[in-house]
Amino acid sequence: MCTSRELLVDPGHSSAPPEKAENAAYQLPLAPHPIAAEQARVLVRLACTGWKLGDVIDSVLLVTVELVTNAMKIGEVFRVAVSQQAGTVLIEVWDSSEAAPDRQQESVDRVDGRGLLLVEACSKDWGWRLEDHGGKTVWAAVEPPDLLDTSSAMPHSRARI
Repeated sequence: MCTSRELLVDPGHSSAPPEKAENAAYQLPLAPHPIAAEQARVLVRLACTGWKLGDVIDSVLLVTVELVTNAMKIGEVFRVAVSQQAGTVLIEVWDSSEAAPDRQQESVDRVDGRGLLLVEACSKDWGWRLEDHGGKTVWAAVEPPDLLDTSSAMPHSRARI
């Protein structure tokens, strides 16, 4: 069973990361502010460190920032959640829009629009769903390298980047 904790960021208060609980989920509501991506990174880094998942932290941080950046474009408060099961980290970002995520075609001429391509390259799987209470959740699952089938994953990942 997954326990859920809401972590509120208080810049004047410093505390230890939450205690590790199997399959714990951490959530953080964020305003569309320039520091939102960094706040999400702090949450994810604390969670992955507490779960002793240092081997996936770079991929999880990259995926988190890309999903948060997309949610910030909506211009309203959004929510980041991170959980893990058997070493696989699930990042979920909810926003109030019901529009499907726009995965751009690869192009050397564009300087933007590569976020979901990066999410796809760094995660085992990703997707999105409409929520009953409104809005959508975009999610991505990141596995540690030892869970990936490196014989097929590496060439495939390189082709997508």
